[in-house]
Amino acid sequence: MKTIFARFSCSSLRLVEAITSTILITSALGVFGQGIITFDAHPYFVGTNYIEMGMQFRVIIPTSGTIDYMGIAPAITTPANIPYNPTPYMYFIRQHSPDNYVAFSLTSGADFGLISVSLADANSPSYSQLPITFVGLRADGSSVTQTFTTPGGGANSFLTYQFGLDFASGLLSVRIEAPRWAMDNLVFVIPEPSMFALAGAVLVAVAVLRLCRRRKP
Repeated sequence: MKTIFARFSCSSLRLVEAITSTILITSALGVFGQGIITFDAHPYFVGTNYIEMGMQFRVIIPTSGTIDYMGIAPAITTPANIPYNPTPYMYFIRQHSPDNYVAFSLTSGADFGLISVSLADANSPSYSQLPITFVGLRADGSSVTQTFTTPGGGANSFLTYQFGLDFASGLLSVRIEAPRWAMDNLVFVIPEPSMFALAGAVLVAVAVLRLCRRRKP
């Protein structure tokens, strides 16, 4: 019985060998899932707490003071004092407290990475450059920083900016430090545990296959 089972196992594992390469490649390519925060679902939102696609945005008040609210503007296609954009977007203007800011993180508490973001000066048209700084906090307590500067010169629309490799993974939360900003199409990535499990299962199957071959007479 053991001999028959061994032969059956070895025969079955040949199929594993045939598809192992494909699964490993698929796992490697799918280690990260990507999402885009578009802010399209809730135009006209105003408040201190907003959630979309598992990402939570919160207004933080480090010291006592009046709350500054973030909001979502609808599509702006006619002259206004905020940027033009064919779809809704989030904006924040610090008016009541000099140190209020917006921070965001996954509601699950998992780590994530950032790929790109569309930014503009919340005051439009903008005649001066505006630095908008993203500060990412990592699980080990360290932080990473990247600043994007809007062009000024009468700009009244969004530009897309790319995050560096320091922001590609391992972030627990990110805060935005600027007196005002407008943001759209925030592209983020998160690890997919199922893909890691799949890759692990394949590696175990490969190890069993090799052991089976070594024992084969």
